[in-house]
Amino acid sequence: MSETLRKLQKANPGLKMESVESPSFSRYGRIWSHLDASEAIAKAKAILPETDRVAYQASVSELEEPSAFNDAVQSQIYGGMPVEVGWCYGHNLQLRGVEYHKGIEVLVCITDLVLLLGHRDDIVFGDEIRYDMANVVAFYAPAGSVVELFPSSLHMAPVHTTKGGSFANLVILPKGTNTPMEMPIEKLGEARLFSRTNSWVIVHVDATPMIERGLYPGAIGEPVVVNPI
Repeated sequence: MSETLRKLQKANPGLKMESVESPSFSRYGRIWSHLDASEAIAKAKAILPETDRVAYQASVSELEEPSAFNDAVQSQIYGGMPVEVGWCYGHNLQLRGVEYHKGIEVLVCITDLVLLLGHRDDIVFGDEIRYDMANVVAFYAPAGSVVELFPSSLHMAPVHTTKGGSFANLVILPKGTNTPMEMPIEKLGEARLFSRTNSWVIVHVDATPMIERGLYPGAIGEPVVVNPI
């Protein structure tokens, strides 16, 4: 066990937290340890903007330029499917909702970070759609990790690990994911959760700003908060 994970566990005794290298992570994803992301990470660090919030871009042209790493991800993980390479970065210590996609998501950890994850099987579909935040588990992912999240994994922005710090990771998804919808969607059944292309979102019932943006209020229980070290 890494010293960083040990400190995070001590600072968060009420939160189940393990490593992405632990067997329990296999329910949510897997690690591609043989892929060397160092060149992609160095390139991202050189152009990473600053922000005082959480920022996300689905597609960044500089990150999508041809490279050995991008070719390996597209061929080995996505089987040749067209993909987009973007990033998520900033400051975040809580989870107030979850999202999922109909396709895998690959994260490249530019910094150490904590992933707060759930499973789609725990969503209750009915007249109302509900997800209990008590089902969320935390996984520490060290910088340099290449993490595949399964389509069944619920997630949102990662969490930074150190006081006053920040997080950053590349986000690789099937091309077009999280872009504006180009066709009208009737909000029935699961489609009530549609946010953007290939993205289904449930936010906490008390997350008023998110609800006012049209996101579905179905996450119940206490929002998950991580204490940094």
